This record gives sequence, C-alpha cells and structure tokens, in this order.
Amino acid sequence: MLNLLRPAVALAALPLAACVPTAAPDWLVQPADPAVAVRAPRYSAVTAGVARYDVVDPKDWRELNRAVTPKSGQGGMEGMEGMDHSRMPGMNMPGMGGRRDTGGR
Repeated sequence: MLNLLRPAVALAALPLAACVPTAAPDWLVQPADPAVAVRAPRYSAVTAGVARYDVVDPKDWRELNRAVTPKSGQGGMEGMEGMDHSRMPGMNMPGMGGRRDTGGR
C-alpha cells in the first residue's frame, strides 16, 4: 500500500509545483528608498486628554435622586390624580382591609 502512496503524492505535487513563482516579487526585495519624505517626530505627552477623577466627599442620595428625576411637564405621574388606583395590580391586596398598598412599611 505504501508503494502506491508515494507515486500518487508525487503526481499530485507536480502540477502544484508549476504554480510556485521561481523568484521573489520585485516589490518584496527592493531596498528602502532614502529619498522618501518622512514626518519629523514630535513630542506628545503620555497623559494628553486624560480626565482627572479626584476623590470627593459623598453627596446626599436624596439630592442626587432629585437631580435625575423628571421635572414637571417632562412626563411621569402628573395627570393621574383622577385615576382609579384600586384597579392597578398590587394596590388592593387581600388582607389589607381595603387599604392601598403604598409600599411604605
């Protein structure tokens, strides 16, 4: 079996060997052109464009929440005063005696 394998490999490799270039392409072996203009190196700081994040005192979480909540007229719950909250899920829970569940304990 090995005797038949060697000639088969040689016959398969022979047509592929014709596809290999005999010499390296010119653009690959050309020396560097010393006449080409190159931009001069310049100094740039390693920390250029870096933002500083200094340690600050903690802020009151209530003030932070007020700063990010929608203001009047930006959406939210205005206009819902006349809404029947008893039909909302979780507002009339069994065992609450008809009272709304406001979430506070």
